[in-house]
Amino acid sequence: MSKREGPPAMLDVLVVEDHADLAEEVVAYLRARGFTVRAADCGRAMDEAIAERRPDVILLDLGLPEEDGVSIARRLAANERPGDPGIAVVVMTARGRVEDRILGLNAGADIYLVKPLDMRELEAAIAAVMRRRGGQPSTEARPWRLEAARWRLLTPGGTAISLSEVEVKLLTPFFDAPEAVIERRVLAAHLAVDDRGIDLLLHRLRRKVESEAGEVLPLRTLRSRGYAFAAPVAS
Repeated sequence: MSKREGPPAMLDVLVVEDHADLAEEVVAYLRARGFTVRAADCGRAMDEAIAERRPDVILLDLGLPEEDGVSIARRLAANERPGDPGIAVVVMTARGRVEDRILGLNAGADIYLVKPLDMRELEAAIAAVMRRRGGQPSTEARPWRLEAARWRLLTPGGTAISLSEVEVKLLTPFFDAPEAVIERRVLAAHLAVDDRGIDLLLHRLRRKVESEAGEVLPLRTLRSRGYAFAAPVAS
């Protein structure tokens, strides 16, 4: 049996869904599959999220408050420019009539899915629309950037994470020596903490980055060797 492939690296997805439980389920599933995922519950919140960081794909419910999903799809399609296919749109809705499907596709949806959703089908739909468009994730090849003087970490998606003094100190060796493996004893001496202190700092920083940016901090623990930052970096 062939191994199931994951998503393209750093694929950025925005879930626009006002049903909190479903939005949470979709976000949790896609994050577990390696996507960068955020959620918005209406068109206004979607616009704010796009202004902060443009996603590769929007998963769009049609029955939204304030502004209907069909209107939102039309707006997104109207913003496409020559040479720029715009943001891919996957509709996920309870409206299953043929007329509704035609309306959604004509409004600009790339794929139209009817609830209840199977998360595997949703993941496959995202992969299919990216293949069809021939696009690459907007954050691909962008580095993580440490701005030590401003006490912040910039993710590939453009989110600025405020850091404490000890978090800046923790990250600095990895940005000073990209691709290097920092031994555990060296890092412990640098931070003036014990092994348990290192584990606690790493755990808290990983949770902070995932919570604030929806991205996974690629600071890897290498058994019996130490730690490495497994992604491009800049300082």
